[in-house]
Amino acid sequence: MDPKMPSSPSKVFDQLVDAQVAIESSTDRQHSMSSMELAPPSSSLSASLSPKKSTSNNSAEFQPRSLPLSPNKLFSHVERAEAIPPRAIMKNHPQQQQLLLQAQPPTPPPSSSTAMQDTVERIVNAVENREASSRESALVNGTVAQQQQQILEVTHGGPFTSTELSQLALLCTFGFSSSSSKNGGANQSQWATVDGDLLASLTPLLRAHVTTAMRVDLVGEGLDVIVKTVKTESSPEKKSRPVITIHQWMMQVAKYSGPNAAPLGSLGDSKLEPGAGFNRLQVLLCGLEASNILLSIMASPGVDRRVVEDDTLEACVTLMKNHIQKHLIPALSNTGHVGVSMSTTSDNGSGGGEAERTPKSKKSRSVSPNRGVVAKSLKAVYSPILSTVGQFGTMIERADVFVARNEMDDSLLFTLSGAALSTLTIDASPLVRADAVSLASIIQVSSMDLIAAIFRRYPRHRSIIIEDVFPLMLKLPTSKKSLRTFLVKKSAASSSTSEVAKGPPTSNVADHDYIQPICALTLLLIQSCVVMPSQDDDEQMEGAEDSNDSWALKDDHSGLQGCVAVCNQFTSQMLQRCARKGEEGGASEFRPILSNLIDDLLLVRHLPEYPAAGMLLLYLSHRLGSDLLRASSAAKNQVEATYLATAMDAFGKITSAVAGSLQRDRENPFKLPDSMNLCAPSPEPTEEINRCFCGRGNLDTFMIDCDRCHSWHHGSCVGISKDTVPDIWLCDDCTLQTTVVEQAKVFARGSRDSDSLTSTDHNHVLRQLLISYLSWTAQASHSQIAERAREFLIASWVKQLESSDETVGCFDLGLVRNFAISQWTLPTPQPNQQRPRAHLTDDGNQRIMTSLVASSELCVSFNRLLGVILRLMGDKLASLRKLSVKAILQVVNIDPALMAQPTVRKEVSRCFHDESISVREAAVSLVGDYIMQSPNLAAAFHAPLLERIVDKGISVRKRAVRIFRDVLLSNPTYEGRVTACHAMMQRAADRKEDDGVRDLIHETFHTLWFNSKAFDMGSTGSPAKSKPAQLGTKAELYCREVSAQMVEVVRVSGSNEVLSTLVKGLLFGFAEGDKDKKNVERKKRQEDSHSQCKLLVKALIELLLSFEDTRDHKEDDGKQLVAILATLGVFAQSFPELVVPHVDTLVPYLKGDNGVKRYEGAVVSQVSSMISGASSHFSSGELNRLTSGELPTDLVNICYKFPSEAVTSAVEALAKLANHPDAASNSVQEKKLLKLATQFYSYLLKTKDVTNDFSSMKKSVRDNVRRALAALGSICRFYECTGAADDHTLDSSVFVIETDVAKLQLSNLSNAAFALFLRYLSKEDESTKCLALRAMNGVFISRPRVVLVAEQMGIITSVIGDEAPPSVQIESLRCWRDILISEEKRIDSGAAKAKMEAQKDVTLSKRIGGDQDGDSSISGSVLTEHSERLYALTLSKDEKVRHMIIDLIGHLLRQGLINPMETVPHLLAVQGDVKCPSTRALALKLLQNEGEKRPDMLRQRICAGIKQAFHFQRNVYSGSNNGNAKVTALIAKSDGPKDGWETIFDAVIKESAIRNKKAQRQGLLKGIISLFEKDPGVNCSSAEQLPMLAFASEILGNFPYTSLSDPLFIVYHSSCIAALDGQGVLSQFAELVGGDVCDPNSDEDDIEKSSTQGKFDAAKLGLEAKGAEFGQLCVEAARILPLLKLKQFLRKAYNISEARITSYVPSEKELIHEKGISIADGPPFSFTMTSIFDADGNINWSNATKIYSSFRRMMRDAEADDVHVDPEPTKSPKRTAKRKRGGSDQVEESPKVSPE
Repeated sequence: MDPKMPSSPSKVFDQLVDAQVAIESSTDRQHSMSSMELAPPSSSLSASLSPKKSTSNNSAEFQPRSLPLSPNKLFSHVERAEAIPPRAIMKNHPQQQQLLLQAQPPTPPPSSSTAMQDTVERIVNAVENREASSRESALVNGTVAQQQQQILEVTHGGPFTSTELSQLALLCTFGFSSSSSKNGGANQSQWATVDGDLLASLTPLLRAHVTTAMRVDLVGEGLDVIVKTVKTESSPEKKSRPVITIHQWMMQVAKYSGPNAAPLGSLGDSKLEPGAGFNRLQVLLCGLEASNILLSIMASPGVDRRVVEDDTLEACVTLMKNHIQKHLIPALSNTGHVGVSMSTTSDNGSGGGEAERTPKSKKSRSVSPNRGVVAKSLKAVYSPILSTVGQFGTMIERADVFVARNEMDDSLLFTLSGAALSTLTIDASPLVRADAVSLASIIQVSSMDLIAAIFRRYPRHRSIIIEDVFPLMLKLPTSKKSLRTFLVKKSAASSSTSEVAKGPPTSNVADHDYIQPICALTLLLIQSCVVMPSQDDDEQMEGAEDSNDSWALKDDHSGLQGCVAVCNQFTSQMLQRCARKGEEGGASEFRPILSNLIDDLLLVRHLPEYPAAGMLLLYLSHRLGSDLLRASSAAKNQVEATYLATAMDAFGKITSAVAGSLQRDRENPFKLPDSMNLCAPSPEPTEEINRCFCGRGNLDTFMIDCDRCHSWHHGSCVGISKDTVPDIWLCDDCTLQTTVVEQAKVFARGSRDSDSLTSTDHNHVLRQLLISYLSWTAQASHSQIAERAREFLIASWVKQLESSDETVGCFDLGLVRNFAISQWTLPTPQPNQQRPRAHLTDDGNQRIMTSLVASSELCVSFNRLLGVILRLMGDKLASLRKLSVKAILQVVNIDPALMAQPTVRKEVSRCFHDESISVREAAVSLVGDYIMQSPNLAAAFHAPLLERIVDKGISVRKRAVRIFRDVLLSNPTYEGRVTACHAMMQRAADRKEDDGVRDLIHETFHTLWFNSKAFDMGSTGSPAKSKPAQLGTKAELYCREVSAQMVEVVRVSGSNEVLSTLVKGLLFGFAEGDKDKKNVERKKRQEDSHSQCKLLVKALIELLLSFEDTRDHKEDDGKQLVAILATLGVFAQSFPELVVPHVDTLVPYLKGDNGVKRYEGAVVSQVSSMISGASSHFSSGELNRLTSGELPTDLVNICYKFPSEAVTSAVEALAKLANHPDAASNSVQEKKLLKLATQFYSYLLKTKDVTNDFSSMKKSVRDNVRRALAALGSICRFYECTGAADDHTLDSSVFVIETDVAKLQLSNLSNAAFALFLRYLSKEDESTKCLALRAMNGVFISRPRVVLVAEQMGIITSVIGDEAPPSVQIESLRCWRDILISEEKRIDSGAAKAKMEAQKDVTLSKRIGGDQDGDSSISGSVLTEHSERLYALTLSKDEKVRHMIIDLIGHLLRQGLINPMETVPHLLAVQGDVKCPSTRALALKLLQNEGEKRPDMLRQRICAGIKQAFHFQRNVYSGSNNGNAKVTALIAKSDGPKDGWETIFDAVIKESAIRNKKAQRQGLLKGIISLFEKDPGVNCSSAEQLPMLAFASEILGNFPYTSLSDPLFIVYHSSCIAALDGQGVLSQFAELVGGDVCDPNSDEDDIEKSSTQGKFDAAKLGLEAKGAEFGQLCVEAARILPLLKLKQFLRKAYNISEARITSYVPSEKELIHEKGISIADGPPFSFTMTSIFDADGNINWSNATKIYSSFRRMMRDAEADDVHVDPEPTKSPKRTAKRKRGGSDQVEESPKVSPE
């Protein structure tokens, strides 16, 4: 600690008043000192040590302190109150002249005890003479002398004059000069030499001044004056009444001024006269001076005990308390006017003439307009009050010494400590005085020392004082500028808590920090409890017996037992208050206090002055960890969520700080000698080496050279100036090395095996260096904090020595321990004492503290702290898991290397698959921060982050996208760039993706690829100043890089579909509707992206050319070529005109000789598509130039050489060229197209009758047929005949095969081709049928009315009927999907509108109505007619058919072509397709869409969905169980860290709005339960329904319930059905079988017994003839039996008490503690229904009797549960309800709710 910044009130005040000026103006910096000599180099050290035995708190533990030399010296910087000028008194009060003449002038301090005796006697005699004279004069002269005495009492508050009090104050200073040593209790001060009778006469006179000052209330009296003034000025009689201002009241000259001047006494109240305030101030000052004198006398050792009177001491304590609460706190905080209600009514009104203070509980927001006037006027009172801070500080110091030397009454102690504690609530306001913050610090620091003295002196009161601290915390200032005002030195931990350690805004101290005064007080109290360690066990036990400290630990010899007890109590009390629920006990206010406290402790734990911070943090971490682990096993209703968040945040802060300490010590270790043989000094280097710790270079400043290593250091950094250069100077490293070796030689064991030094040996030396530094600081600055810290460090060292292994290291631990204890008593400081020879700089001391902190008990427990967090990451409470992940994030941010630990990575990886979204988000954030700190390790978490991009949680996806965005922007060469881009583009292309996620992805790619300003940025992100040519070059380079990245993404993904979707989204937007801020951002991105497309297309063309120039003609080159062309095709789709200038570059690729064998088809397909899209933008000249060349021929050749995909693209391009508006009627391209159509038509015509099964033909024939059908169908689709629109009544007779090929034209090609396609559709082989359907689809798309013809001809019915093969069904469904998509694109793109406008027969009104060409809804209408067949296809046994039909239904739903109410049950049924997850997922998406639009519909149709799902599994799945298909409602969980089961409808419930609304959930459950109710219109239930009821019960038993009200709702209705129908079934059984066989009231009847024994005989029991009736009753019982089983399962699975079931009402509100439940671990609910009747309708007696027995047993159990129920307490629903079943002692608890 800097010796010029002491913390003791005996020296700190001169510097704290203006800390900024003191620190900034200090040019001669004194840095941290180092070690005094550890030990003399003597072998007889241990023999010379003889520490004193500590037997009581008064001998060694509480040493008396010397009083300060002079109060004026200590507080010389504080403005003193002005004394009464004699001239002024004589002028205003002539009768005081005689009194002043009697007063003697001040005399110098006496030089001997005799002179002191004479001075005191003279002053006392003078007072007695004045009193006697006053009495005699009163008898003789009347009132003159009496008036003189009254004036003296009014102006001074007692019998002494101010001069006499000053003389006595000087005597106090001199009286303690002889007892200033630490052992002042053994000496006698000069006060002890004064006659006891004389002192006994003096103290009552002084007490009179104190008693009078106790009644002074300057602020309150000043308020009365201000109120009187305000009322007088506002009254109608203002001109006739005298007015007094607050300044006149405080003035010395007693007179009125102003227009209403009047004689004194006009107001009728002496306290309201001018000058009265000044007189009251003088009374206060005299009282404070008298109190100082009294405390000085009473605290002096050896003084006559008659002087120490309880009344006198009580008066001094009361004055101190009143002065704090009435004067100092209001003056410093500027709060004297708070709570005052101003009124301007007349004196006769109810307001009266005084200020009325409003209670705090009745404060109003309305403020009187005079409130500001009052506050401003009171400053005239505040200023003189603040001038008393000097005297008050001296009073606290002397009270501190008195407490240490004398016993006090408990009541006075509590009053004194309470007054001192109240100073911490001061919220200093600079509006009162510029140095108000410094004055408040003076008072607070001295008050803390006083509290610490009481705490140290009286162990029995420590608990009470600690408890008093907590209510005080709620009154502390909370604003940022006044929260932390206690000045501390900057530590190694300041860098991580720089935001926390900000002090008042007026501070401008760079090398200091600030903490809360309450934190400093807490640490001072803990450090004050340390006692001197004992030498052996006997001494310790003897000292413990003599001590009255009940907190002592009998087995601790280190002296830290009191500190440990205080830490335990403080930690326990603080966390108990924070853990209270709700607002109970101010819990919400204590939690931020705890957080701030831990921030401060972490800030100062690296400072030598506060070693107790580490101990307090250790106990806080232990208790916090225990609370968190306890919450892990507690029920949710027993845990306060807010406290858990606070506790985990605090625990994470502590753990991260410990990790930082270990990291700093690991990265910057001490290079200390490992042997006692020190290496020789290095020779002086030839060049100067600068090793200054500041890191600056060789500045033009004074530097000093180390005499050992010859390194240079700045003089200002090491605290040496040119005038103070020592003869020999060593740097920190050399000082440490030499000191370690020297001390090792002194303390080494004689029996050591080697001279090696260990880290333990090093720590001994480092500890001693800190103790020596604190010793010198305590001597130089009289700092109590440094002295207590020094003792604490010694005790901690002794404790560490006691637990150390003597065989580790070469030091003799016993010798070291004795020497450590021998330093307990601080040596008496000598005049002009110099620093020890071996001393370190501030940086050296900081490094020592960092090293010792890293080896402390807190840091050693790091693995335990980390283990707690890792354990909680797998807790059952989702909130705890989330908080623990955030805590580990704090730790990893400090030390990223921890992520390399297998245990940490394992837990983080597990959290990536946590069932809670918040936990997954926290884990992703953790990894994201880790990756940004260590980019080279991003590849290790690449795969897990990719999985989170498709996470169910929107926040998780957003976070994953942000992480990849940051990684891609910061690391252009990231290896996972391609896969990350592809994954993000897939999310953006998903229709269901959230707009926020899609916006983020678009923003990411806009920044990466479409940012026009990216190349205009310098390396720092600011606009670079470049020439236009340079900018152009940068733009080109940027676009080349972007184009290469795009190509790579397309190459890896294998398709340009996702890139195309992304580009369209960026260019044209993806959402319409509300005009919000995001739309503005989207438009900006679109404009920016538009401008970039041209450059990107140009860059892609350059990349293509560069590829051709540099490729090696390898087989893999084809993939790269296809990727480039596909990427170029993306921009060709969005902006086809951009490709027009580069057509000549693309056309050569159509020849198909590109040297890429496998990829030739893909190449020509991509180029054909681009030319097709760009054809509409060809000019007439461009069109003629291209078509007159080889382009048409190349396109025709493609149709003969390449697969059907390429054929389709080539035909489309050729047809677009033929349909170009500028093309001639008989153009080359049209001729080529007709010739191509004729050739393929001819071939199909020739082969149509060759065979009915082409699968038996040669492969060449089959390929030719495939090519011909594909080409002819594409020509029919893409070529548009002008003026050839179909009639509304299209006749099927027009579709005739044209046998004369010569008559074939493009105008009649479609009809002839359709007829030909029908012929091929009738073939027997499935592949030919599919090819014919695909070809016919081209006709349907181009001519929608042909669909009607196909419907009339029964084609549609035939291809989707049961007779059609699955492949034909799939192809037909795919064709219908393509038709719908094509029609949708035609309308959305505007092509339909353009075609409509081109038709002259469409009127204007129809054009306004939209697409009225009559073709837009034909296909959908036809499909709607076949909706029942489409629904039936969902039950197809071919999973590909099921997938295809669900896909088609999705398009129909989106376009509104089918009824959602009819469709939803079929989609719910597909949720039972457990063997085809992709189909289930597709149907789930559709259900989610409908659920968002119509939430009630899912609830209403769930019953129908359950029935459909049951029938789906029975009809679709093979495998039988007793002749029936195996049906199950359970599937394995698809996600989550734990293995388990879920129902087929879980995903539907989770993703819909049903889960969040109680009414929706209950409606859903009631609908399912209604399946079990008996139909009132039916006499008996059907046995065929029983398997479906078992299926429904499995769903009810395994639904994902989140509130206990849901299973209670099921149990409630199950009980109702069982009670109503079950009892009736039992009675019917009894009537049918007979009472002798079946007794409804018996436990077990004959049927049950025989069934259990396996000896059932229907004939013997007389049931053989009643089989049908008995079987039907078993059906009724089987209908109820699943509900009984379900009730029993839910009770156990959710731990529901019978009392809770009994008290449940469906209409009651959900209880908070019953929310967030989860099912207990165990097998899922499953119920198997056995068949009662066989296939012939005969009863199966074995199965029937089993159902009968189970039903009766379950009914008996249910009845017993209802009977044996103890009523649950109504006042506390949390208490346990007990129940007895069957006479057993089993107790069932209330539900243990497991949160998510």
